[in-house]
Amino acid sequence: MATAPIRVLLVDDDEDEYVIVGDLLRECTDRFDLSWAPTYEQGVQAILEFRCDVCLVDYRLGERNGVDLLAEVTSESGHAQVILLTGGSDPAVDLAASKAGAADYLFKGDLTTSLLEKSIRYAVERGSTLKALRESREIARSLNLAKSAFLASMSHEIRTPMNAILGMADMLWESQLTAEQRRYVEVFRRSGSALLALINDILDLSKIESGHLALENIEFDLQEVLDQAIELIAGKARAKNIVLLSHLSPGVVTAVRGDPARLRQILINLLGNAVKFTDSGEIVLAACNQEPDEPRKIEFTVTDTGIGIPSDKLGIIFDDFAQADASTARRYGGTGLGLGISRRLVEAMGGHLTASSSVLKGSTFRFALTFMAAENPRDRIDPGGLSGKRVLLIYDNLSSRRILTETLQAWGLETDDLPAAAAEMNCLSQATATQQPYSLVLIDNCLPGIDIFETVARIDRMAPGLPTVVMTSDSRPSDNSRRSEAGLCGWAVRPISRVHLHRLVCEALVCGVEKTQMRTEPQTGSGSEHGRTEAVKPARILVAEDSNDNRVLIQAYLKNSPYQVTFEEDGKAAVERFSTSDFDLILMDVQMPEMDGLTATRAIRALERARGIDCIPIVALTADASQKDIDRSANAGCHAHLSKPISKSQLISAIEKHRRQPKGLESGVLAIEPIRLRMPDTIASPDGPGRFNDNVLFKTGH
Repeated sequence: MATAPIRVLLVDDDEDEYVIVGDLLRECTDRFDLSWAPTYEQGVQAILEFRCDVCLVDYRLGERNGVDLLAEVTSESGHAQVILLTGGSDPAVDLAASKAGAADYLFKGDLTTSLLEKSIRYAVERGSTLKALRESREIARSLNLAKSAFLASMSHEIRTPMNAILGMADMLWESQLTAEQRRYVEVFRRSGSALLALINDILDLSKIESGHLALENIEFDLQEVLDQAIELIAGKARAKNIVLLSHLSPGVVTAVRGDPARLRQILINLLGNAVKFTDSGEIVLAACNQEPDEPRKIEFTVTDTGIGIPSDKLGIIFDDFAQADASTARRYGGTGLGLGISRRLVEAMGGHLTASSSVLKGSTFRFALTFMAAENPRDRIDPGGLSGKRVLLIYDNLSSRRILTETLQAWGLETDDLPAAAAEMNCLSQATATQQPYSLVLIDNCLPGIDIFETVARIDRMAPGLPTVVMTSDSRPSDNSRRSEAGLCGWAVRPISRVHLHRLVCEALVCGVEKTQMRTEPQTGSGSEHGRTEAVKPARILVAEDSNDNRVLIQAYLKNSPYQVTFEEDGKAAVERFSTSDFDLILMDVQMPEMDGLTATRAIRALERARGIDCIPIVALTADASQKDIDRSANAGCHAHLSKPISKSQLISAIEKHRRQPKGLESGVLAIEPIRLRMPDTIASPDGPGRFNDNVLFKTGH
């Protein structure tokens, strides 16, 4: 069967050239079908209409040239294979033709049948190869789109039941269990968390590989991101009795623009890796200015005292699915994805992740990022009222003492720190004798060979009314009665964020004033626990959620709270309920029958506009976690977007942050009259006063 001739188009304003090229092609062994375009415009039209396989283009075409034509048709259609013809040898033209994508460059004076035939054959083969590549790219693009859609769907389908599984495991953990039941619950809490982490790693890796990783550029508080990362890892560190510390150097700009979620993810990965490979000692997350003249170029380090990494393995630890050796994977578990994903995220944000290590001494992971300036910078902490007050710090861990001392001094407090409680009496005596008494004592509960409650009692006898706060690595129910009897003004579970520490110090100072008054004034009533707190105010909440399991979970999360919760099973019913009732907040599931959550949100916003009323805060609850999904929620009118699975602390924190605030709270600031201290924007949980762990303090205000 005869093959079709190769279609050749000559673009040349000289008809004699058409005759010469035709004669040469007739002598070729292959069959060619030659056509002619005498002008630049006709040549472009013929190429774009797919009327040739190969195009011979003269360099000089009146006021235009062949390189211009090549660039134009290449941008419009990638199929054209162009051979540039010129009357003289010019290296500059040759280079320009090559850069523009010419298949070949021929000098008219050298044209022969053999040379022309070889050049055309090469162009045809080149075109065929490029067409396979283009088709392959299109197939790959289609596959990537299908893969992304599949992963988004699977993410939603997996996260929805995981929300109920992990949530119910947390609720069981807080209930009355036998020792055997508690071991069982601990296993499926730990296994569920590991499964969720693996799912998230695989989804993130797939997004990065498919080019679908999107970075945010929003204003955020750097200290808050560090605190959140520490809080999420704190439980694992406490379980291994590891000291977990966060250190933000003085002078670091905390109000910046960037991607807080991805930064938090990197820090959580590095901290989780450190906890996994550390059996004793401490882990420190630090942030400091890398260069004095660049205040928003911030270096982050995670340093541990773990098993370390051999020097010959440092080069592979950031590879996907890689660990230092097989025995490490068997002993510690994990897929080896965390560091690889962290490296890619750091690079996507313009940084470079490195590691240094000594075997059996520990490792340090380090990266620096440059952030943009925030338009409305605001520190969450106002240290006003603390300046000049003296604090006695009794702490065994050197790193903890240094960080606490630096933080307290940055707020204007004067500090004396001791490595143990043995010298506290002398210190208190000297302070009293020199008329420079202390305003507060912060004491570690892990001092070797010391009974903390006996020590507190001695301090109280030595300095009556002096407020004392105990900072501990664990909170045991058996300590509750002894804490009350000891008259403590605070009991903080480490690690404690900077905001919570400030709140604790302020409340303890107020508690000291109250203790002094109680010693000199008659008492009425049954009294109250030490540690001044504000109760969570009641709120009416509408929850639109079609999953019965998730409705039960939310009900369990909020059962001991002062919130009045109304449930609806779809968006349409939620809109109808909103139109006839008054609420302070709506929790809106996104994917529901009858009417989805975003459609329902838009309907509620339309009702508000029609009635001329203020917008009710709406928080989207969904298993979809991509930036696109977050943007869709915001565009529909949601105030916030929570991705499932959602913990109890996350839910209550979101409620308190976004709900309509009751009267009496202005700008989320609580004023404590006795010493005129301005308090930060947090309130205590319904779990009771005096507890300061990662589940009990929640933000107020917007």
